[in-house]
Formats: sequence, C-alpha cells, structure tokens
Amino acid sequence: MNLPKKELFLHSNMCIIGGYLGAYALLCRCANFGSAQTNNMIQIFCCILGKDYMDFFLRILGLFVYTAAIVLCVVLSKKTSCNMQKYAITIDFIGMILLCFIPASVNPIIGILPIFFIMATHWSVFHGVGKYNSSTIFSTNNLRQMTVGISEYLLTKEETSLNKAKFYGNTLLWYHIGVILSFFACRKFGIYASLCCIPFTLSAFFLTSCKSLAHIRLFLFCHKKQ
Repeated sequence: MNLPKKELFLHSNMCIIGGYLGAYALLCRCANFGSAQTNNMIQIFCCILGKDYMDFFLRILGLFVYTAAIVLCVVLSKKTSCNMQKYAITIDFIGMILLCFIPASVNPIIGILPIFFIMATHWSVFHGVGKYNSSTIFSTNNLRQMTVGISEYLLTKEETSLNKAKFYGNTLLWYHIGVILSFFACRKFGIYASLCCIPFTLSAFFLTSCKSLAHIRLFLFCHKKQ
C-alpha cells in the first residue's frame, strides 16, 4: 500500500478509539450503540408506536446531539483555521472524562449522549486515508470493502484490489483491538473504563503534531539518547 505511513498510523490509532468507545457504550449502557444513528432512529419510531414518550424525547435529543456535532465540524472547517484533527482528538479526550460523571444508574440513553457527540465529531474528521474512504467508528462498510477487495483480487489478481483488502482489513483489525481492550477495561472498571482510552488520544495528538514518520523517528531517537 503506497500510503503515507504517518496517516496510516493515525488512522489505525483512531480505529482503536472508535472500537473502544463503541464497545464501551454497548457494555456500560445497556447495549445502546453510540457510534451511529441507525438504531437510534429506528427506536425513535418504536417509541412513538409504543407510546414511550420519555425515551422518544431522549432519543430525539440524541439525534440532535449527533447532527449538531456534524454541523459544528462543517462550520469550523469552513469558517475557521481550526486544526480539525486536534479538535476531534480533544473532543475525544474531554468526552472520555465526562463519561465518568454520568452514573451507571441513569437512563442509558443519557449515558451515551456524550458518545453521540464524540463519535459524530470523530467520524466527520477521521474518515479514511488517501483514496480509501473508511469509517473509524463502525465496521459494516469496512467489511464490505475488504470482502470486495479480496473477491476482486481472487478473480483478477490485480494488486490494487489486494491493497484495498489490506487497508480495510487493517482498519477492521485495529477497530476490534479497541473492542477487546474495552471489554476487559469495562469488566474491571465499569463506567470509569473510558479513562483507559485516554492514552490513545495522547498518541493520536502526538501523531498529528509530527509532520512525517521521519519526525517521529527523530523524536524517539533524541528521547532515547536523553
């Protein structure tokens, strides 16, 4: 894969965060998935039909939070000079801390409201590398693209198809490494497991601050000499 290594490392890092927080929402908030709106929007209609008006209100609020995060990213990227990658990582960092202050006993939809905002921001900024459009917060399209790449390679033996399969396979690998880490952290620390993901925001911040892989190697070399 002829992709800039720093960007690939950063993408993989953000996949870990996406997988970690996706699993965190499922494990700590009664199997509610905070990374996407498909389930939430289905539940909105189910709440209307079932006359569950409190959950309906909360899920509408969740939809608003998710879309508001996307709108805010568009405004910041178009109207300001904000570094969007650092902005998204900062939102991840703040959100991971905020999640600890929402009691496990509250309505689980309230518990995933920060995750709605975090993941919408995360997806708006980190959505692929180079020519590959790839979500770092859920897996369905990544699975489809990897399957297509493998199938095309078996039929045509084209290297571009193999590279495509490798990229999306890499995305799925790191995403589910995040899921595995989240599983053990949530089992041990409950809602406070969100704090265990903070080191990955720090590594992501470091990667965004380095202009290239050469800068990373130079930093590590100088640090080792000290």
